[in-house]
Amino acid sequence: MFDDAVWDLAPVKPARNTAGSALQAKLYFTTHDGGTVKGLEGRTPLDKPFSDFVKAMIVIREESRKAAAKNLGRVLTAARSLHDRMADPEHDPVNLVSTDFVAACNDIRTRKTLRGKPTEPTTAYRLGQCLEEIADFINRHNLAKVRISFSNPFPRVAYDHTKVDDEAREERAGRMASREEIGAIIDASHMVRQRDDEADLLRMATVELMACAPVRINELLWMRADCRRTDCTRSNATGEEVEYLGYAYDGSKGAPDSTKWIPTKMVEIAERAIADIKRITEPYRQIARWMGSHPGRAYVAEPWRLADPETLLSAGEVAKAVGVSGTVAAIEWMQTRKVAKAVVGPRKCYRLGDLEAAILARQPVLPAPKLKLSDFMFLVPLHYFRSRSPTQEHTLTFVTDQNIGDFLCGRGVVESVFERLEIKTERGEAYRVNTHKLRHFLNNCAQEGMLSQLDIARWSGRKDVGQNVDYDHTGGIQLAREMERIIDAGGMEGPIAETFEHLPPVERDGFLKGRFATAHFTSIGACINDFSTAPCPSHGVCGGCSEHLVVKGKPEHRVEAERLLQEHQAELELARSEMADGIFNASAWVEHNERVVAGLQKTVAVHRNPDIPDGTMVQV
Repeated sequence: MFDDAVWDLAPVKPARNTAGSALQAKLYFTTHDGGTVKGLEGRTPLDKPFSDFVKAMIVIREESRKAAAKNLGRVLTAARSLHDRMADPEHDPVNLVSTDFVAACNDIRTRKTLRGKPTEPTTAYRLGQCLEEIADFINRHNLAKVRISFSNPFPRVAYDHTKVDDEAREERAGRMASREEIGAIIDASHMVRQRDDEADLLRMATVELMACAPVRINELLWMRADCRRTDCTRSNATGEEVEYLGYAYDGSKGAPDSTKWIPTKMVEIAERAIADIKRITEPYRQIARWMGSHPGRAYVAEPWRLADPETLLSAGEVAKAVGVSGTVAAIEWMQTRKVAKAVVGPRKCYRLGDLEAAILARQPVLPAPKLKLSDFMFLVPLHYFRSRSPTQEHTLTFVTDQNIGDFLCGRGVVESVFERLEIKTERGEAYRVNTHKLRHFLNNCAQEGMLSQLDIARWSGRKDVGQNVDYDHTGGIQLAREMERIIDAGGMEGPIAETFEHLPPVERDGFLKGRFATAHFTSIGACINDFSTAPCPSHGVCGGCSEHLVVKGKPEHRVEAERLLQEHQAELELARSEMADGIFNASAWVEHNERVVAGLQKTVAVHRNPDIPDGTMVQV
């Protein structure tokens, strides 16, 4: 294993079957030449002893702290640049010097990607970090003749939401699907649904489902066939009972398993998408159920299905049994899967049991014994999306993120749906929309719709409300403009509203634009502090802040304000007790909680005041 030129990590570092790299978690200890080829053919192995050095480092690194396969692959990628640019022709790590690391950075900087573009700044920074790690490893273990002096020359790329310059705005906007791109997806949906192509329809329905709610692609493709959920609630506006549609999914990135609820206006689209997906994939769940009922047997074509495993098949019969085109393809199929020949007299045959064993070895491996392959919704046969290869129903697989990525963006010789249907921009270029752009777009719609930050986080499947800001491309401007409209219509109370009323009409517009530069909802109201000019001076104590407005009658705000009031009243009592006992600095704790309690009491009083109409914004 250690001496092998390729290490297969999939058995020890499994990924979701829906990930495009799930079955390709391999480390190729080869140079950059031919580095994208699957398999060792066409690749050049790293010279010894450099390859042994890299392998030892990866093993020691893994023993000290576990890492994802892609992180280990990044270390190996950096090591390849170091290997290729070493001054020592023997590639002995003992002879490494600092200039070798500088040369490796130049290699990273100038090397072109598959699309002929230079290395992305984020990738260059991470590879520079890996080179730093390699240098530190060498120094700690005294592996080189001289100490390596090296630091990462690539700047860290910070996608900072607090930056307000034009470049930062443009970068943030690039992560969200534009309305023009959404329009292109709608056009593609109409055209795909008019064509007779089930593979395209399956992928289009998947994209439509992603446009209905901000789900991550890995969560969506891992959903079960019985994911549909409904719930009933009573409308606050009409008092009528309303049924909501959602679909259950497994959470990711630390978020719990949950149900993704669909906005009312998107229910029809979601229902149609789920129905199409289940209809197209149902025949393959039936195959999965057949395999579950016949453990150890593969779903080969008739008449060999469930035949005696000792049955011998010719190459031509193998072609029919596994669904490949012709004898030559059948022989290649058997050779690729290392199925041995059984020579009987003048005939070269293949044993059915060996053929079925090769098929079963390719079936998806599920992470838990309680799961059944037939339970999953996005189940398709091998080569389902390859128009030039016959579908092989005996081997099931999941729709992967790579399948959807190819559908929306294309890759190499694989044309995207926009290229095939000639849906192009004004510049004559085909659209490219990755799935995460849809998530950004829907989050932004939620921000513009003034949904609370807690609701946005829950709807998006996040464990931390603070992560919402990375998906908010409004800058708070939408809510700020809404507040301008509210105060102009007399729907706000407090010092700001009083100042507005006393101003001459010609000065009111400028006052509003200066006072409401930005705004965002909190768990108990709306904050109008402009974070682009200064950090929040009252972070965490919104209840006692003059820059905070109460939205009268908003039920979730009222419940949270009452909860916080009880919590801070208890803390105030404890603080007063500590101060009475003479605990150092307890008075500051008392002062802080008194201010918060006073603010929360005013907030709760606004919600309980029947004379203030619901929806009024009150500055306390």
